[in-house]
Amino acid sequence: MFKNLYKNISFWRFIGKIIPASVLVIKENGDILYGNKFFCNLVNLNEVNLFHYMSKQCLEKFNKNMAQAILDNKIHSSEIKISKETTNLYFIYYLIPLGKSRFSIVLTNTTNIVNENKMYENIFNTVADPIFVKNEEHQYTYVNEAFAKSVGCFPKEILGKKSADFFPEKESSIFYQIDRKTFKTEKVTVNEEKFTNKISGERIISTKKAVFKTEVGDKILVGISRDVTEINEAKKCLNKQAKYLEKQVKKRTKELVAHKNDLENAMEKLKSLNSDLNCFAHICCHELREPLRTINSFSQLTLNDYIAGNNKNLSNFLKIIYDSSLRMDKIIHSILAYSTNVMHSNSMNLFSVGELVEEVLMMLSAQIQERKAIITYGDALNIYADRMQILQLFRNLIDNAIKFCDPSKTPVINISATQKNEYVYFQIKDNGIGISKKYHKEIFLPFKKFHSRSEGSQHGIGLNFCKRIVENHDGFIDVSSRENVGTTFKIVMPLQQAR
Repeated sequence: MFKNLYKNISFWRFIGKIIPASVLVIKENGDILYGNKFFCNLVNLNEVNLFHYMSKQCLEKFNKNMAQAILDNKIHSSEIKISKETTNLYFIYYLIPLGKSRFSIVLTNTTNIVNENKMYENIFNTVADPIFVKNEEHQYTYVNEAFAKSVGCFPKEILGKKSADFFPEKESSIFYQIDRKTFKTEKVTVNEEKFTNKISGERIISTKKAVFKTEVGDKILVGISRDVTEINEAKKCLNKQAKYLEKQVKKRTKELVAHKNDLENAMEKLKSLNSDLNCFAHICCHELREPLRTINSFSQLTLNDYIAGNNKNLSNFLKIIYDSSLRMDKIIHSILAYSTNVMHSNSMNLFSVGELVEEVLMMLSAQIQERKAIITYGDALNIYADRMQILQLFRNLIDNAIKFCDPSKTPVINISATQKNEYVYFQIKDNGIGISKKYHKEIFLPFKKFHSRSEGSQHGIGLNFCKRIVENHDGFIDVSSRENVGTTFKIVMPLQQAR
């Protein structure tokens, strides 16, 4: 009963009144037999033939669908564009064959959707970055104009094809592996890839890819690429410049640290020199006292003999007085050098250590005779050094050895000088009162008292002077001592070569 009901025009008139869609019935030649109000209101029907509203391309497709519908007697669906004055309307239509070369058409207006799609397409085409969409077969289903331009094709020529159709095998293989991973994990990926641009050649692109699902559940991959070739080059330049600047900063920092160290060393030296100057008056008294004592002593002996008319020892006494005055003059020059901070090894000479010791003993003859000191020294050894400074070194140490000996004992002092490899070793050993072990670390500091007697009790003034002399010759001085047993000073200096 209802089998052929849908072939009746009255049926479609009824349907056209109850559904919110455009419904019409046409002949095979396009003449409109019926159109409901939705269709009429939509197109402002002025023509009685549907084909007058279609473009040639659209009409060809529509005629093929009509022929196919008649052939298989089935409903066919497709898209159609109908021109309304200056406006294009887009529909999805369902073509139903009614027999007798007639068709019923139900139209769903998709104009807004199409316009939105066109709007998005226009937006994507204004973007300078290439944009593309791929299906799960890795075929391009959409590309914007920027992408098409980069591969040197029109967008329509790319659709349905794969990366291998446009890029070298190595590049397309990498694209495929990344796309496959993105499809599998459905996580957003960002990768830098080599990309052969048909216009600008090989470039470096950063591509962000994400997977989405369509309404029917199919997966699509959307990617957007950005050319980062210049950015990467700029980064390399910046990194290179940063490394250079870092290197320069390190170099400058190193120089500043070196300058800081030099300044600290200079300040330390200045502090030391100021300390030396502070004790200058004490050193003057200490150094000049012995020659003056000798001069005073032998001047008195000379005067006594002269008054007594005894001329036997006059010449000898006068010679001792004269020698003592010469030694005093040398000491004054040495002290002057010390006070003006020029105590450096700049007066180097080759001389005999034995002869130098003999000269020191002559300088200290008054003390030696007074204490009846016994002083022994080894074979002669020639060294290259500042003779005046070494003389002061031995004079101070021997003087202290005599001075700091128990009055009930005879001072016994042994001096040795040996050469081994490239060093000279001096040793001055006495049987004096010794120095407590707790003072050994402070013995070479100025103004340190180590004995109770007031006479010459500031041992450290002369010893500080000795330490400076040894250090001026790049050597070092050490002490070992036991109270009431004796003291031994050990001096090591590198063997200098005569120039």
